Amino acid sequence: MRLTLLEQADIADIAKAVLPADSRISLFGSRLDDARRGGDVDLWIELARA
Repeated sequence: MRLTLLEQADIADIAKAVLPADSRISLFGSRLDDARRGGDVDLWIELARA
């Protein structure tokens, strides 16, 4: 994964601060592939149904 541990922790901390507790967040896309270059941070966020 082409994110540092600090970057991963920052994403998790911010998500926990702004999303409901039962939300799920996943990283996907080119940042997961160490062999690729460039790319943005793609996040998939799932909110629980009310």
